[in-house]
Amino acid sequence: MFAWFRRRPPPPTNEQVRLAEALATYPAYAPPEWDPAPQNLGQASNAYREYFFANKESRLYALRGFFAKFDVSMNLEDAGLMAVSGWLPQYADLLLDDFNSEDVRDAYRTFSRPWIGPLNGLNIIFDLGIYYAECVWLRRTKLKWIVMRGPDIGIVAHSISGLPGGKLTDPMHWTYNHCRNVWVTKKAMKQRLTHHSRGAGFLSRETFSCSVLSEAPPGRRRRKSPPSPDMQARES
Repeated sequence: MFAWFRRRPPPPTNEQVRLAEALATYPAYAPPEWDPAPQNLGQASNAYREYFFANKESRLYALRGFFAKFDVSMNLEDAGLMAVSGWLPQYADLLLDDFNSEDVRDAYRTFSRPWIGPLNGLNIIFDLGIYYAECVWLRRTKLKWIVMRGPDIGIVAHSISGLPGGKLTDPMHWTYNHCRNVWVTKKAMKQRLTHHSRGAGFLSRETFSCSVLSEAPPGRRRRKSPPSPDMQARES
């Protein structure tokens, strides 16, 4: 009787379809299962650290292939950084249905759920954190990853040290918050919430790149940009 009150969901946008197709074959980040037994804490943390470093380059390779599907040439140099930065305002908000969901946040922070299906976008956000760190690392030579998994399942750290003032930066945390800010800002604009107008800066094509470059001001020593996997294959 009241079926006519029900509104059909709008058809997916071109951006949603394109993103879904790109995510469909993206590899999930699947660290070793956490063993909370006290006698295994150090061993389990070491196992996670080894997993992270063993998979870091392959995660960047997968991310490069993902961006290629959007005609974005991802690399560590300024042009590649700007290209990735320009992609985020258009697509970052579509990576997850609800960035404010505690279940989603817990899955990202603690690996409490596999990053598949509706959570597949967490893989992109996490790998963007690796990419963020590598872009900074290219422009600053004395940095160090601090990767650990503590005695509580909720303690997982992916930080880089060696920045000015001795501060630590967690690039995975930053990329999640940045994508969430894009999501919140777009949602507010659709609802015409004027008190979120200050968030329009998150929709700038330069926000991601500016954050990276703020960690590495001009004139710092640089390390050589590593060759792409395709180039390495040609040289071997």
